Amino acid sequence: MDELLSSIGQTTNEHELFALMSPYKNRNLSMRFMVTLLSRESDWQRSLALLDWINEVALYTPSVFAYNVALRNVLRAKQWVLHMGCLMKCVKELCHLIGKLCGYSKAISIFSRLKSSGITPDLVAYNTMINVFGKAKLFREARLLVKEMRSVGVLPDTVSYSTLLTMYVENQKFLEALSVFSEMNEEADRLFWSVREMGIEPNMVSYNTLLRVYGEAELFGEAIHLFRLMQRKSIEQNVVTYNTMIKIYGKTLEHEKANNLIQEMQNIGIEPNCITYLTIISIWGKVGKLDRAAILFQKLRSSGIEIDQVLYQTMIVAYERAGLVVHAKHLLHELKRPDNIPRETAITILARSGRIEEATWVFRQAFDAGELKDIAVFECMIELYSRNRKYTNLIEVFEKMKRAGYFPNSNVIALVLNAYGKLQEFEKVDMVNKEMQDEGCVFSDEVHFQMLSLYGARRNYEMVETLYQKLDSNPNVNKKELHLVVAGIYEKANRVNDASRIVNRMTYRGTM
Repeated sequence: MDELLSSIGQTTNEHELFALMSPYKNRNLSMRFMVTLLSRESDWQRSLALLDWINEVALYTPSVFAYNVALRNVLRAKQWVLHMGCLMKCVKELCHLIGKLCGYSKAISIFSRLKSSGITPDLVAYNTMINVFGKAKLFREARLLVKEMRSVGVLPDTVSYSTLLTMYVENQKFLEALSVFSEMNEEADRLFWSVREMGIEPNMVSYNTLLRVYGEAELFGEAIHLFRLMQRKSIEQNVVTYNTMIKIYGKTLEHEKANNLIQEMQNIGIEPNCITYLTIISIWGKVGKLDRAAILFQKLRSSGIEIDQVLYQTMIVAYERAGLVVHAKHLLHELKRPDNIPRETAITILARSGRIEEATWVFRQAFDAGELKDIAVFECMIELYSRNRKYTNLIEVFEKMKRAGYFPNSNVIALVLNAYGKLQEFEKVDMVNKEMQDEGCVFSDEVHFQMLSLYGARRNYEMVETLYQKLDSNPNVNKKELHLVVAGIYEKANRVNDASRIVNRMTYRGTM
């Protein structure tokens, strides 16, 4: 390695470096070797050139660690002004990659480090991070990011608002979604009919998002009106539009109208997708048309269409509700030894169905075989064990998650801290907390409050007070919840004076 590193140090441009590395473009050097090479290259320009060679010439599987090392080298050199475009590209790709491969906390950490270095992200970077915050369920931070954009002169666009709205809808925060509309205009309809005046071009995504908000908020009349209005105004509709309307008719159990929409979309050349079939099967299950649901499910399986994990889960639930336990067990048996679907999919279905034994068996088999490439599978198993108070199993998955190189999100960290607390392994609590902070993880309020509660359980009131003071000075922490949590800890310990002090402080500030 020293010889190769010395040779790289003698190159003066990207072409020379690429030529030097050409004998290794068949990836005969491990990714670990390449990351080490990056970390030992002190010149930030060569570092970026080497990263480009790794990704674009040798075509290595993208590595979060490689991006992180290259970004660190650039920031340490404080030369980002000279190559802002190159660095911004690196940051965007890094945040997208980390969010996909290792969870969102790491992406948020990198983004925060970028801004603290004095770099103003561009519109695409901000929009990417709104989505990342949403996926990490840091809703307040995502909303504040839109305000931050305006304050630094980066005007939000349609993608910014649509991402924010989708975030709220996917997490069933419908009032918050509607408030986004009212924040910019008093009526949601007026926003979309006059968005051009605001410099935001209305598009199909915007209308589909509003349609979904109406449906989830059970404003069915408004949803149907908007759906037909789109058609009268010749606004393009797609499979998402129709899937949303089919789901809305399902909420009102109007299964025939939902079925008619499938015919309508096919007549105009829009092909149903897996979500369409999932929705109609779910509707038929709810209205007792199980025979139609089962026939369609078998037809889909025999046609070679990839069966979505939620579709499998829906059929299992439908069979169980109808008392067809044998059919449900047959599907579960298929999932335990899946031949027609990936084991990652099988694990997710079993976990979300609450099948602890089956999910555990398939998970361990898949992990040992090196088949687990999606962080969501680890998260799903951790949530399954947490719901069922299987804390030892939860820690097992967390350790395997770290061993595989995945970075946990804030929700997972909260569940892990709780598990260690339940197991009375408080040293591990401190270790995980410090490890995540050192990695730059952005904690949600839930994680902070979890740590306060664990310090209280250990009767370490000095640490309770220290963390309380730190959080009290953090403008992003919900102060009312903070004071209630700390007051509750002191009350439980019969520290009446301390509890009274916290309550009085909350009252004085008008937080209550």
